[in-house]
Amino acid sequence: MEPTFSVIIPTYNRAELVERTVRAFLAQEGPSFEIIVLDDGSTDGTFALLKAINHPRVGLHRQENRGLAAARNAGFALAKGEYVLFNDDDVVPQVGFLQAHLGLHHQLPNVAVVSRTYLPGELGQGPFMRYWRERAEGGVRGKPNAAVLGKGGYWFASLSVERESLPQPPFSDFRAYGWEEHELGLRLWAKGVQPRLATGARAAHLDAVRLDSMLEKLHSMGRMAWEFCRLHPSLEVAFWTGANPLSLAYKRRFYPWAKAQELLENRAWEATAEAFKNYSLVLEAAYTRGLLEGKP
Repeated sequence: MEPTFSVIIPTYNRAELVERTVRAFLAQEGPSFEIIVLDDGSTDGTFALLKAINHPRVGLHRQENRGLAAARNAGFALAKGEYVLFNDDDVVPQVGFLQAHLGLHHQLPNVAVVSRTYLPGELGQGPFMRYWRERAEGGVRGKPNAAVLGKGGYWFASLSVERESLPQPPFSDFRAYGWEEHELGLRLWAKGVQPRLATGARAAHLDAVRLDSMLEKLHSMGRMAWEFCRLHPSLEVAFWTGANPLSLAYKRRFYPWAKAQELLENRAWEATAEAFKNYSLVLEAAYTRGLLEGKP
């Protein structure tokens, strides 16, 4: 009998995190499931650590480092479940997680079920972590179960979709970080597969973000906006990403680059009431710089 869920977990050089996530899934009760782990060329002992788990539900596969999209696609090609659950290696499910996903799929056929992830206190209470926690969780805070999250709501950090609803392969091959999840989400939305929040599918997102690493991600995302526009040449995507003549002309002329640079050079403001506003400004600056640099 085929499993109800195929849990696809791509990983790269995060051995302890992915082991914790896999063991948390193995503790799930209710729906039948398989776990497909794609080791994307790790060099930190990930493969050996996971191999030692030696559980019949865990399929461990290794490939040369080709990036997140390629790892997810490789996992999807192996999936046998009725539903595919893409889950990042640092998203640790709580009790009843899979049952909550299945319940919403039964209640609302042909949907993308989005997990209720949160950044736990163990990640710290520093100023940037507090800012990022508010930004990451604010969009779903207070929303009821089964709430529609809109076109930007396909958070593939942890999301399940009926396997037959997904294209083959699901993810386009973006060459760097940014927009690949939104691009697939836009295609799913066009097919009527809406993202719906499962409040009972709680999972701790052990994403210990730092300002420096997030600046790099936003810079890459700005550059990859052009790949998104190439795949979906529409006014909607151009304005969504900022890759349009009006936005670009405005930012070239009026963006406060000097202030953003000054904030990065002297970060005493992180301990003040201006911290959240300034974090938003420097992150937007990183995205905008990538956007301007990546223009074809």
